Amino acid sequence: MKTIIKLGKYIGLFLIVLGTIILFTSKSPTAEMPLLVGLFTLFISSQDREDERSGAIRTSSAFIALILGYTIKLVITNLYEHQLIAFDLISINYFLIMVFALANIIRFSRLYIFMA
Repeated sequence: MKTIIKLGKYIGLFLIVLGTIILFTSKSPTAEMPLLVGLFTLFISSQDREDERSGAIRTSSAFIALILGYTIKLVITNLYEHQLIAFDLISINYFLIMVFALANIIRFSRLYIFMA
């Protein structure tokens, strides 16, 4: 059972690394999919000890990441409309990548750095 739990983390990390490489080297319109799937897989992967605290940290990290991600999206859109930056965040996949990346960073920093 522990092997299956750790396998989800390793699959997620592998897809994140592979997806990042594909995203920056491929010209395919779906180049971001491996990165998105890897971030999602890492986010839903279980811990060695899954208890109420780790579940609460996961859900609150997703909530905080969604708020931060939408705030960043609004700021980027506003800066783009005022022609201060040259790109806009229009694809839902890139928004989800940003939200899951933030959720993973918040979750693992709260689990391993701040609660150590």
